[in-house]
Amino acid sequence: MVVRWAVIAVAVTASVVVAAGCSTLLGAEPTPVPGAAATLTRSIRTPIPTPVRTPAASPGAASPSPRVAVAASPSASAATSDQVVNATDVAQLQRRIEQVMDSPDLSGIEALLLDHVALSTSAGGSVLDNGQAATWLRDHAGPGIKLTRLERGTQTVMLQVLTEGWPNKDPIQQGQVSFSLRPYDANGRPNEEGGGDWKIDVIEAE
Repeated sequence: MVVRWAVIAVAVTASVVVAAGCSTLLGAEPTPVPGAAATLTRSIRTPIPTPVRTPAASPGAASPSPRVAVAASPSASAATSDQVVNATDVAQLQRRIEQVMDSPDLSGIEALLLDHVALSTSAGGSVLDNGQAATWLRDHAGPGIKLTRLERGTQTVMLQVLTEGWPNKDPIQQGQVSFSLRPYDANGRPNEEGGGDWKIDVIEAE
């Protein structure tokens, strides 16, 4: 009889120990990943154009070709470019771009570029910082580049500038490079009201 109670006591004690161990495991906090908070803070504070990452396709479905896109779809209440973009500002911006394109080394291009720029080519897309984007343009530039068209966006506050005459240096195949410009406020955030500095945030090479 004594042996039987001893066995029961041991079993109860073991159950309590196991339960306590499980409770400890279940209640443990996950190990924080070093740098995760800083990375999240940077991503919130830096509104830069980022490549669109599409969900993984189901087996057998065709994968979409990589392409860089910028900004979310505008809201229904967003003003059109014609309503908020000043014609004088557009003319001044056009002259600035033409002066840069006429310069052998694209002098002053950094002032027109956002701190981060999305680059889209036939080979895919990437995001470059201001210096990298300026270097890429200079590496692919040549004499005879001309601004051939400047269009206003119809749904968002945006200007599309088409330039031609670029050397056919890979990945440029048709001598065309277009720039998308949007107004940004002093904090580097897009300004749908049309105020702020116009900056190139997308470069597309063809």
